Amino acid sequence: MLKSFKSSFVWQFAGGFVLGAIGLFALHPSDTPSAFPAPAPAPAHVAETR
Repeated sequence: MLKSFKSSFVWQFAGGFVLGAIGLFALHPSDTPSAFPAPAPAPAHVAETR
């Protein structure tokens, strides 16, 4: 058991899991309004008036 705990595979797996969890929380979009709001959509059709 102690030998498997010291193996580099276990430490690489644990380190990758920790980095993934940090990235997941750091890059997760929040519910607060964005500093860069999305532009308004362009109108699909503009009717001509004559």
